Amino acid sequence: MKRVLLLCAIAVMTAGNAFGWGRMGHASIAKIAETHLSKKASQTISKYLNGESIIAYASYPDDYRQEHFIDVGFEPSNSTRITVWGHSFQANADGSLFYGERKGNEYVKNCVWRLEEVINRFEKEHKTMTDSARVVSLAFIVHLVGDIHCPRHVRYADEPTSGGYMNTYGGQPIKNHSFWDTACLVSFHPWGYSDIAALLDRCDKKEIAKICEGNVYTWAEENARGSRFTIEVKEGDVITRAYARDHLAYVEGQIRNAGYRLASVLNRICK
Repeated sequence: MKRVLLLCAIAVMTAGNAFGWGRMGHASIAKIAETHLSKKASQTISKYLNGESIIAYASYPDDYRQEHFIDVGFEPSNSTRITVWGHSFQANADGSLFYGERKGNEYVKNCVWRLEEVINRFEKEHKTMTDSARVVSLAFIVHLVGDIHCPRHVRYADEPTSGGYMNTYGGQPIKNHSFWDTACLVSFHPWGYSDIAALLDRCDKKEIAKICEGNVYTWAEENARGSRFTIEVKEGDVITRAYARDHLAYVEGQIRNAGYRLASVLNRICK
C-alpha cells in the first residue's frame, strides 16, 4: 500500500509542468499563515477576497501564469521586453543574492524583487486599489512568499537550471524540481494540506518571532544558502527513499517557515 501511495504521488507530480511548490505545498503554507493572522488582517483579507480563504488563491499565479505579464522596462538581450512573471530568483554560487532585474543588457528573473514591489504597493495603496488589483496582489504575495522558500527556486550562477532535468524516484521518472517542490513531501505525507499544516505548525510564539525576523531578501538568501545541497543530484541520477527521508525535515522546515513569514507580512500590510 505504501508503495502504491508513493507511485500515485509521483505520477501526479510528473503529470504537468513544475513551477514552485506544488499545490499541496502552497496550500499548506497558506493554511499555516491563516492560522496566525491577526483579527484585523483576517477581516481585511476576507473582505477583499469576498469571504474566501487565501488557500483558494495560493496556486493562482501558477494556474494563470500566462495571463500575468510584466514590462521589464528596457530592451533585454535575452528575451522580449514584455514577459510573464518570474517565480524564481538568481543567487551567486555562495548563496548571496543578485539584486534587481538587470545585469547589463540582460533581464534576470527575480521574484524577490517583484515580491517586494507588490508588498510595498499593497501596503500603501490597498484601500484605494480596484477589487481585482487587490485580489491579484494578495494572490501573488501568498504565492511568492512560498516560492522564495522552495529549494529549487534558486537559480545559482553556476547551476541555473532550477532543476529542470529528469531523475528517477520510486522507480518513476520525475523532474528534479518536482521532487523538491512536492514528491519529497507527499511521498511521506500523502494527506491533505490541513493535516500537513497541523503536523508542521508546532512552534511557540518566541520561536515564530525568531523565524520571522528579517525580510523577503534575507529569507530568500537563507533559502539559497541552505538549498545549495540540492544541486548535488545530477541529471539522470536515481533519488533513493533514504535520500528523500534524510532531506524531508529541510523541506518541512521551509514550508513551516514560509507559513509563519507569510502571516507576518500579511499582518503588517493588512491594516
